[in-house]
Amino acid sequence: MGTGMIENKGDKTSEGTLFVGAGVTLRGDVEVPGAASVDGRFEGTLKAKTLIVGQTGHVSGQISAETAEIRGMVDDQLEVKNRLVLRASGSISGQISYSKIMVEEGGSISGTIEMMERAKAAPAPAEEPRVLHLHQAGE
Repeated sequence: MGTGMIENKGDKTSEGTLFVGAGVTLRGDVEVPGAASVDGRFEGTLKAKTLIVGQTGHVSGQISAETAEIRGMVDDQLEVKNRLVLRASGSISGQISYSKIMVEEGGSISGTIEMMERAKAAPAPAEEPRVLHLHQAGE
């Protein structure tokens, strides 16, 4: 119990976080257990729990996060498993998938936009026709 309190004091905010400052370009395959905050440029594969793209930020490649807040630019492929927030200054283009979305007036989205199924677990092959049937019934 005591160690939990110590950990929560100072480490919680920066542990497992990635900051890409304005003017910085980072390329590669990056996995972030916490938040990835990009004010510079990122190109490549990025997996993060939370993605925050600042107004000066530009993220491109295969990007996946639980939640994302976009104030800058994201292009190529963006998958947000939970909540995607696109601010007025933000723009997203390419292949976009999300569970929940909020777009402020002025925010721009272009490309292929798809809402993901709410179920976290992938259905077993035997259940797939049922899932497709439900999908068709909803149209």
